[in-house]
Amino acid sequence: MVSFLLNSRIIKTFILFILIIVRPAFGERNLDSLLKGAGPVRELVDEPDPADASDCFSMGELDIKFRTDNNGPPKVGVVLTDPRGRRIGFDPIAKQGWQELPVAQGYIDCDDLDGGGSCRGLVQICGAVSGAYELEIISQQTTAYSVSILARSKAVLDGNKLQSYRSDAVLNDIAIRRGSRNVLSLEYSRDPYEPVTAQLQLPLNNVSSK
Repeated sequence: MVSFLLNSRIIKTFILFILIIVRPAFGERNLDSLLKGAGPVRELVDEPDPADASDCFSMGELDIKFRTDNNGPPKVGVVLTDPRGRRIGFDPIAKQGWQELPVAQGYIDCDDLDGGGSCRGLVQICGAVSGAYELEIISQQTTAYSVSILARSKAVLDGNKLQSYRSDAVLNDIAIRRGSRNVLSLEYSRDPYEPVTAQLQLPLNNVSSK
């Protein structure tokens, strides 16, 4: 069973899949379409899945960070569904977790933050496939959450070297009521010329758990 674990101030427990995150020198690509329409849903792309962490650079990567401004772990959980219907994450209300992706991890990190006592959650997908993703935000308490999404493209030949490009989407201080679920739609592509986009699909707090 997948769970997000807290162990005092520093957490580096990789609970879904052990993955060494590759940190190459990224090319920068500014995102100008945050919270605009994600456009039509792409058809499933016939792309291979990663075999191990060494494919993170060649195939690309999708990282999602979420937090709430409180001491300890975030008061929300997340479940990410990829274009092929596979899930990763933990529902703190249903007490259910998933890790159905080939090379991925989720964990809570309380290290290297601003010293305020808050922690952040991370979901990292190595070799994420291109297409439409659904990110469900599930609230345990009335709070405000922030989500940042970093997408890195597959590596492409640029001159005489391989280069990957990244784009970002950030949602700050989104209010959510206890027991509510928000849904974000994400569009990601391994193509270096396609920036990630994010759109809140449902009005805030209009879906409550039973």
